[in-house]
Amino acid sequence: MTFQRWSVFFSVCFLGLFFVPAFGQQTEPQAAGQSQSLGDVARRLRKDTTEEVRMTDSDTKKLFALVDKIFAFAAQDTGMPKRAVVKRQMVGKTDVEKYASGRLAKEEYTQRFAQAELSMKKLGFLPREFNLRDFLVKATGANVAGYYDDETKTISLLNWVPTDRQEPILAHELTHALQDQNYDLRKWMKAAEAAAKDKDKDSSNDDSATARKAVVEGQAMVVYVDYVLAPLGRNLADTPGLIYQMEEPAVKAVADSQMLHDAPMILREAGTFAYNEGLIFEGELLHKGGKEMAFAGVFARPPRNSREVLQPDTYINGEKLPPVRIPDMHQLLNNEYDVYDSGGIGELDVRALLKQYGQRKIADELSSAWQGGAYVTYRRTKSGAGSEIAPSTSDLALLYVSRWKSPQAAERFAHFYAGAVSQRYHTAATQAQPACTGADCPVSTVQVATEEGPVIVEHWADNSVVVSESFDVTTAAKLRSAVRDAGSGAHAWNVQQDEQELGMRLYEIPSFREFLTEIGYRIAQEIASDSVR
Repeated sequence: MTFQRWSVFFSVCFLGLFFVPAFGQQTEPQAAGQSQSLGDVARRLRKDTTEEVRMTDSDTKKLFALVDKIFAFAAQDTGMPKRAVVKRQMVGKTDVEKYASGRLAKEEYTQRFAQAELSMKKLGFLPREFNLRDFLVKATGANVAGYYDDETKTISLLNWVPTDRQEPILAHELTHALQDQNYDLRKWMKAAEAAAKDKDKDSSNDDSATARKAVVEGQAMVVYVDYVLAPLGRNLADTPGLIYQMEEPAVKAVADSQMLHDAPMILREAGTFAYNEGLIFEGELLHKGGKEMAFAGVFARPPRNSREVLQPDTYINGEKLPPVRIPDMHQLLNNEYDVYDSGGIGELDVRALLKQYGQRKIADELSSAWQGGAYVTYRRTKSGAGSEIAPSTSDLALLYVSRWKSPQAAERFAHFYAGAVSQRYHTAATQAQPACTGADCPVSTVQVATEEGPVIVEHWADNSVVVSESFDVTTAAKLRSAVRDAGSGAHAWNVQQDEQELGMRLYEIPSFREFLTEIGYRIAQEIASDSVR
């Protein structure tokens, strides 16, 4: 089965199966031909409450027994052996609220995250006036299903939700327990984070921490769907034809969520990545390499970045992309700038950027031609009391280098990026460029004057696109030459980059992870009655 066919099938499963039994009461189906505004949807969601129950001792005993049954199913489905009995506990709403608030109280809104947020604004991923922290706090609800805690090694079950609604979600959460027993999830994830900070690593295209999240959630999604299909004698590996029984409108129901409508595209893309793309990725591995590749195999050789998850063939075939290098510019900048932030711009980031600025039709196609990307933001040096004031985008300058699969893809991206400048800045005026002759000339150049300085976008013959923002023209030319020398190997000194793809750094904050849970709850409310019959 092709990647596209799996994608549609798994997307429907993600929306219609994963959340439905795990959350509350189903909504009434929408009448044929009846349309709803986002306001109508939001008002209905606020009014819709699930009738709560109080679990009896008998109910609790039954649910506890199901833990062992479903844990055994997950072990058989994945091929991962059970190594210990899973601890379990019944919790009430107060316990859940305490657990959630405790995680949020520990949240570290670190300088590093603040730097990433400002870089996102400089690059256009977030509107300049957008307050990410406030948005996440307001968007985060108290909706939660049963959950596995890899710190205490305990599955928590809810004493106010009926057994039949908790049972399917256990298949997902107990898969995490199984993964933890076999691979120590915390240690496995920390290994990726440590590798990302290894200055001697030769790839700036690595974001294995985020890709590993997609493995963890994608595997749990596979087991969840297999558990739902089991009474029919099916599973994902042997039922690809199920795709033809699903209807596209069920997927489109997501657009009716007011919360998703208000979120910048990077939040939407990053928010569904681990679940949706993780499931698609695991489905491709099941189809092409069987259970061994999809479960134990991918833990032994995890994907390295969002590209390998979004394009499973690149993972399966062991694609290796050369690093995108941005050299240390300290001497060239004459102490006028300090490095403020640095990292990768991955395939998922590019897809989000294209969608954010009106290129939805080409987003998947063009982003799939991505071959690497890195950025550095620089802060102008200041002296005196004002140097401690929190910077704005006008205090930053940007250098962004990307590489593409073909000259056509590089030119399309350069054209897109230059065209989006007018949407990112209050003032933007394209300036005529003098003719360039000789070997050291870009294929194309666009220069746009903005209130924060010039934006220069150059497409080069090696299929790279070099962007500078807010540097003066002379300085930008020096930086461009240094980047091209670094690409040819003339310079070995490089900025020690964090390596993590920019949008994926959102996963570091607990309130963003809570935001994902809320997204799932809203999606389930919208499509439950239409997706499961």
